[in-house]
Amino acid sequence: MWDLLRDLGGRLLRDLAGSSRERRDLLAAQIRLNERETEQAPSSVLRLWRSFLGWVLALLFCWEVPVRLLLLPLLAPDLLDDLPPPALDQILSLLAGMLGLPF
Repeated sequence: MWDLLRDLGGRLLRDLAGSSRERRDLLAAQIRLNERETEQAPSSVLRLWRSFLGWVLALLFCWEVPVRLLLLPLLAPDLLDDLPPPALDQILSLLAGMLGLPF
């Protein structure tokens, strides 16, 4: 019984060590790609389309959460009826995908 558990534990550790090596290699390749993209990008405020999209999504998130959900009901509740439906689900899924988070 203990031999079986020891063998399973050893296999699990080998698998985890192998996957972490592969993950490190993938992350290093992504870092090199990001460095190459930033070297070739023109020097401006909106250097790459991803940074532009990130800023737009961050501003939309700031509109949806602090302004629309917190400030408007307190300061101007009559404006809530005229607003289009919230797009927080779409903004969060795009923002999470851009940040590499599961959604």
